[in-house]
Amino acid sequence: MPRVLSVSEVRRQLYWAAGGPESAGGGEPTVALLGSLFHQLFEQLTGPDARVNLIAPLQLADATLESWQQALATHAYGTFVAPALSTHQANLQVRGAEVIAYWTAVKALCDWVAAVLFEQREHGALENNRAQIFAAAEHDISAELSDPSWNDTVILQGRADSIVAQRGTGRRCVVELKLGRTAPEADLLQACLYHLLLESDARQTTSHLALMAFEPVLHEYLFEASQLDHAQQKLKALVWRLAGGGPAAAPPPLPVESAGGKKQHRGDLAALGKKLESAFAEFGAPIELEGAPIPGPTFIRFLAKPRRGVTVKALTRLSESVWMRLGTSQPPHVALERGRITIDVEQPERQSVEFASWKAALPKRDAAGVSRFAVGVTVDGKLHFAELARPESAHFLVAGTSGSGKSEWLRSTLASLLTSNATATLKLALIDPKRSAFSAFADSPYLWQPLVYAEGVEELLSGLVGEMERRYDILSQAQVDNLAEYNAMHSRALPRIVCVCDEYADLLLADKKRREVVESQIARLGSKARAAGIHLIFATQRPSRDIVKGVIDANFSGRVALKVVRPIESRIILDETGAETLLGRGDLLYKDIGSPVRLQGLYVTRSELEQLVL
Repeated sequence: MPRVLSVSEVRRQLYWAAGGPESAGGGEPTVALLGSLFHQLFEQLTGPDARVNLIAPLQLADATLESWQQALATHAYGTFVAPALSTHQANLQVRGAEVIAYWTAVKALCDWVAAVLFEQREHGALENNRAQIFAAAEHDISAELSDPSWNDTVILQGRADSIVAQRGTGRRCVVELKLGRTAPEADLLQACLYHLLLESDARQTTSHLALMAFEPVLHEYLFEASQLDHAQQKLKALVWRLAGGGPAAAPPPLPVESAGGKKQHRGDLAALGKKLESAFAEFGAPIELEGAPIPGPTFIRFLAKPRRGVTVKALTRLSESVWMRLGTSQPPHVALERGRITIDVEQPERQSVEFASWKAALPKRDAAGVSRFAVGVTVDGKLHFAELARPESAHFLVAGTSGSGKSEWLRSTLASLLTSNATATLKLALIDPKRSAFSAFADSPYLWQPLVYAEGVEELLSGLVGEMERRYDILSQAQVDNLAEYNAMHSRALPRIVCVCDEYADLLLADKKRREVVESQIARLGSKARAAGIHLIFATQRPSRDIVKGVIDANFSGRVALKVVRPIESRIILDETGAETLLGRGDLLYKDIGSPVRLQGLYVTRSELEQLVL
C-alpha cells in the first residue's frame, strides 16, 4: 500500500534544514494576508474568467509593451487591489510599509505577465496564449516515487502556484510566487523537490523550475535540470523518512534556542511575551505570563494571570489597543479556555495542517461504525475529536465569512468519517447549493441519495424524516434505545446517515413557504434524529439572527465558528465574541459544552478525497 506524503511537509523540513528564518534573503518582509491576496490576484489575472482576467484590458490597450503593462496594472488595482484593501482595512491599518511593498510587487507582477504575453502576441490569439502559457493556477500535482532501497512506494502530493510555459522554449515550468523575503537555500531545495516530483510524473514533460520572488521587485530564478540532479538522492531519503519508511525525521523545535544561541523559531518569543506584558500594563490591565509560550501552526499561545482587579473582559476589550504594539495582521485573541486565560498571537508564517499527516491518528474502522471525527488540531499538536453519538455534538452549525475555510472544514470532516467507516456503516446526504463543495462525491457509493443542489432539498429532508421514523420502529422492536446499541447486537449494521449542507441560508431565502417547510423538517430531525443515527451539519456564511434563530439555535448544539466580520456574528454562533479575531483559512473555535476551544482545521486535497469516496 503506497504511503502518502504532502509537499508542504517536505517543504517545512527543507526550510529548517536551510537555516530557518535566519536564512531569509534581503527582500522586504510581508504578512500572510498580503501574501494570500497576492496569490489570489495572480489566479484571477491569469485564470479563465473573462470578467476579471487580463483579456479585456490588454485587448483595449495600444500595441506597445508599456501600454499593456499600464493597462494591466490599472485593471488589477480597480478590480482587485482597491476592493481587497478596503475589505481588510482594519487588519492592515498598521502595516503601511508592507501595503506599499505589496502594491510595488503587484505592479511588478503585472509588468511580468504583460511582458510574457506581449512576446507571444504574433503567435496566436491573446486568449489562446493565456491558456497555453498560464496552464493552471493553484495546480495540483502528484507522483508515485520509488527507489531500489525502499520496500514500498511514496505518493507525493502538492500544489504549485502555477505551471507556465518557459519563455523562448515553450517548456513547462513550475512557478512558486514568493512575496517578500525568501530563503535562498530553501528555495533551491524546494526547486529540487518539484523537479523530483515532476520528473516522476508521466503527465509532465519538463524538469525546468522557475521561482518568481517579488521582494517587491521581481527576481526570476530559473533552475535547469543539471543544477538539481545532485540533490535528488538526499531529497528522496528525506521523503522516505517523512513517509515513515526509515528513522523518524524529528520536526524542528519551534520555541527554543539551541545551545549555540541560534534561534529555531521565527521570532524572539521571550521578547514578544515582554511586549505583551508591557502593552497590557500600558493600558491599565497588567498581567503576568505563566510558563513557556506554546507555538502552534497558526498562532503562538501565551498563558496569562491577571493582576489584582483585572478581569478577563477587560483584557478582551483591550485586544485591539494592544494590537497596535504587536504589528501583526490580526489582533491577539484573548479568551478563557478550560479555566485558563489564553492570549493567542498570530504566527509570522503559519504552517499548513495537512489531513494526510494526521490520517493515521483517526479511529480505525469498526463493524458497528465509528461516529468520532476530527474537528481540528490543538495548539500543542493533538487531534481534537467530536462524537456524533453524543447529545452535545449530534448536530453542527458551521459559520464563517467567505474565505474562512467553511467548505474545507466540511470536506475534512467528511474525509475523517470516510476514513473510519465503510459504506455499510456510513451514508452521506449532501446538499450543495453552490455546486462546488462536494463535486468529488458525485458518484460515491457512500451517498444515501444523489447530490442535491438548489432543488430537491425538501424531498431529501422529508426522506430523512421518514427514515428516522422507520428506524425508531426497528429500534423499538429490537428493544434498544439508539443506533449504537442496535449495531452492537446485530451483525448487519444500520449505517449512520450524515446530512451536510454547504450554505444553509440559501435554503431559506428563496420564498417564505419553502422556508417554513425546511425549518419544520429540520426541527423534527434536530430534536429526535440522533438516537436513530441521523445527523445534520449545516454551514452558512450569513450567521445573522434571522438565519440561525429558532430551530437551528435550539437543536444544533455543536458549533464551529470560523472567522467572522463582526463581534455580533460571533455572539450568534458561540454566545460570546472572539471569532472576529480569528485568522481565516481553517482557524476556528469549536464549542459543545463549556468554553470554546481554538483549533486549526485539517486541509484535505481533492485527490485525497477522490481516493476516500470510492
